[in-house]
Amino acid sequence: MRDELQKTLRDRYPLIFRSALPPRDPCGPAPDPFPVWGFECGDGWFDLLDALALNLQHATTSAGAPQVVAVQVKQKFGVLRFYADGADDRQRAMIELAETMTGRICEVCGNKGKLVSKNGWMMTRCPAHSAGRDE
Repeated sequence: MRDELQKTLRDRYPLIFRSALPPRDPCGPAPDPFPVWGFECGDGWFDLLDALALNLQHATTSAGAPQVVAVQVKQKFGVLRFYADGADDRQRAMIELAETMTGRICEVCGNKGKLVSKNGWMMTRCPAHSAGRDE
């Protein structure tokens, strides 16, 4: 995802998409990959991630749900994987729905797409981008 889109999501939802690494205990566990790698997916899923984060944060501020913190956000096997700490059952269902929807949204442009295999790699693409145009 382009840097400016990542910045937009981090600015809108700083409690979900933390951009700074916490102080690291040399004997403790490795830090979460999200602050290091950011969003490892295409621009086409920006609107879906924005809507997901809006709903996750709304559940926290208005309904007392726990604060969700993204650990890793990436594309894997052609669909979104949104790994997070702190989600309750309702928030987990929101995440699962968003992950499922990415199998129908082109990761490149956000248009209607479908899962395709290209050179052994699974990806979700619209007809234009499944034909090889990945700009």
